[in-house]
Amino acid sequence: MTRRMRLIYGSVVLAAILISFSTGYEMRAQAERSQWKPPPAHPWPIISLVRTADGLVLADAAPAKKPTYKPNLKPYEVLDEVRRAIKENFVRTQVDETELTYGAVRGMLRSLGDRFTRFLTPEEYDEFKVKNDGEFTGIGARIDLKEDYTGSSAAKPYGASRPYIVEPIEGGPAQKAGLQRDDVILSINGHSTADLSENSVVQFIRGVRGTAVKIKIERKAKAPEGAGRDANFKVLDITLMRDVIEMHPVKLEWLPERIAWLRLDEFNKKSEAEMVTALRELQKGVNGQGAARGLILDMRDNPGGLLDVAVDIGSHFISAGPIVYTRERDGSERPLNAERDRFLDLKIPIVVLVNKYSASAAEIVAGAMKDKNVATIMGEQSYGKASVQVLIELKNGGALVITTAKYLTPGKHDISDKGISPDFPIKADDKDEKSGRGAQLDAAVDFIKKKVTGSTVAKRPAQS
Repeated sequence: MTRRMRLIYGSVVLAAILISFSTGYEMRAQAERSQWKPPPAHPWPIISLVRTADGLVLADAAPAKKPTYKPNLKPYEVLDEVRRAIKENFVRTQVDETELTYGAVRGMLRSLGDRFTRFLTPEEYDEFKVKNDGEFTGIGARIDLKEDYTGSSAAKPYGASRPYIVEPIEGGPAQKAGLQRDDVILSINGHSTADLSENSVVQFIRGVRGTAVKIKIERKAKAPEGAGRDANFKVLDITLMRDVIEMHPVKLEWLPERIAWLRLDEFNKKSEAEMVTALRELQKGVNGQGAARGLILDMRDNPGGLLDVAVDIGSHFISAGPIVYTRERDGSERPLNAERDRFLDLKIPIVVLVNKYSASAAEIVAGAMKDKNVATIMGEQSYGKASVQVLIELKNGGALVITTAKYLTPGKHDISDKGISPDFPIKADDKDEKSGRGAQLDAAVDFIKKKVTGSTVAKRPAQS
């Protein structure tokens, strides 16, 4: 066979193969189309979303059948519809119904625009009760949250809230391990603290006595100019052993010349009884030296606590009239008056020390003593939390803390987001920050000494 004939024969064979393949493909396609059925109808119109490189989000064309909307749908029906949509479509097949519900509750409360109204899970509510009882197992530190925190690269994601140390409790594991005020907690046992609630942070830290908890903290550091962002922070890994922390909210120390330095750290169930014991010692004196000649009531860093305890403690210094007013939701004002049988006529000059961390019940007492002219306020502007709250227990063991009213000082001053203005502003120095024995305490001592000796004291500015 010549070469020409071989080429012709090969072309014929190739053509036959192609025709056979094409015919078979078409027959298979027809068979597939005859067996095809549309997917089952979905209760929600599904529109694919594609995120482009420049951040835009594009949607497919609208579904063929226009959905029927119900503008009068009940809110709880919308909530249930969203819950079902998540369960049937979310990328993770296992969705925790409890967490979905808790998230919805927190979202409802957040929409009220009041940062003090909050939801407590059963575990968080148990912790809340323990705190008010004045004894717990943990590391021994007062903790609060910094909103929109931006620190070193170790603190990513930037802008999340982060817990920080307000103050290590004297003698506790945190103080012994060297934790300091304003240390930011980045993680607890490897779990990021970004956007954790205060109660959730506490739950991670608390545990069985004698067990270890590992925390990563970030601390501000001084760095040369231009050294870079991370050089302004130290990141430290610290392991602490949990221990029983018994809170003694009242501490009395005698300073020279019989000046009593009385620190009130919070308003819990132990505070009033311990305050009575301390004030009785002031009247009696110590070591035969006679009664106190002056009192420094130190409520710096006091986050507040129970309203009734604030009224009880205020009654020791104020003989009659309102300790505080509550302004109810209907605009009416109700006085919470001093209890006459608690009044102790100390007849000595009193200075109250406050700072930016003095809040809530501490501001109630400071504001009452200022308006009633029974004490001089020194230090820094206080926090400015004027919310009266009630606690509503839920059937699942959790609770709602709901703001029901605002409080006013006896002079009808609203300190919301403003705080108590000190009569004599004194800026804190490093010693004040570390031990409380700095410029603010020194100024209070000097003020009382001048009062006792009859020296001239600067006139107190008017209430602002």
